[in-house]
Amino acid sequence: MPRNPFEIFGLTPTLVGELSEKELFQVLKSMYRGLLKAFHPDTGGKRRQKSNERAVELNLAFEALDLEKNQASFRRHRKNYLLSHPSVAHRNMLALRDKLQSQAVREGLLVDGFWSFLAQGAEGDAGSFRDAGPGPPALGIRNVLLGLQDVAIKNNVRHASWLLGSNYKNMEINGLGEIRVRSVGRKDYRHAEGTVLLGCVPKEAANVTMLLERCPPSRVYKSPALFEFDPNALPQVAVMNLISRDNFKRHLLPHLHPLLLERSYLFSLDRQEYHDTGLIRLEGVIIKMDPLPGSFGPDLVGPDLGDLVPEEKLPRAAGLSPKGGGQAHRGN
Repeated sequence: MPRNPFEIFGLTPTLVGELSEKELFQVLKSMYRGLLKAFHPDTGGKRRQKSNERAVELNLAFEALDLEKNQASFRRHRKNYLLSHPSVAHRNMLALRDKLQSQAVREGLLVDGFWSFLAQGAEGDAGSFRDAGPGPPALGIRNVLLGLQDVAIKNNVRHASWLLGSNYKNMEINGLGEIRVRSVGRKDYRHAEGTVLLGCVPKEAANVTMLLERCPPSRVYKSPALFEFDPNALPQVAVMNLISRDNFKRHLLPHLHPLLLERSYLFSLDRQEYHDTGLIRLEGVIIKMDPLPGSFGPDLVGPDLGDLVPEEKLPRAAGLSPKGGGQAHRGN
């Protein structure tokens, strides 16, 4: 089988594949002139016959690759050369693709394992749920008062007028880890029994609104928080503060922090709701975080979060105290 003209000139498949036609032809002309001088019969000496054969081979190869005279021949030989000699870059690409696929499998197993740890017991019999029984391990946060912005309301009623602070809900976590919530537009707190906080995802990590569950919008939104309400201001599709388990695992779980972080989305899991629907709840965006009255002492020292959370992005966070007291603290 005759050798490909590019192979006669000793050009690698990588070079042949990466250069444009004009650039490749300029390289060929330079190599042809240089090699022809080296293998000219008049300078061959004792290797005269071999040099003559090599010169003839170079002449025929250059004629086949002369882009100025025969473009079709040039392109045909180039295509055949690349098909029969995969470039190093192509082989590296295939190897990298295999590595990425293997890495994706490993990451998927890691995500599944992390979620199994967070939601252990949540998919079992609802009757098995109890305060100290099986279920996702709650954040060890105590004595914190949170202010959260409701994401669904902000998205669904974006053109409505708001009273100061009326699109704002509060969450209390007392010293026993019990959670009470005051919803948007409400005056009284309610106990959030069965609710377990999973953690926070920084706003910069993902567009959470695009991942939330959708529903037909309600024509009337009942809340004392609104005035001059225009039903036509509602979007065609409304979002809910709920996200499917698959979307949460795929897009958000790798960014989940086991801390309360300002300017971050706070996620929770209602055991009964998760058991019935498999949905995870978005509590809102944490925009304010303070200790409950009387929960802070002047000598309280919190842990150093520098290794866990980038300080410039997450200036305030709440987590466990180093002695296991479970009290909240402020970062720098």
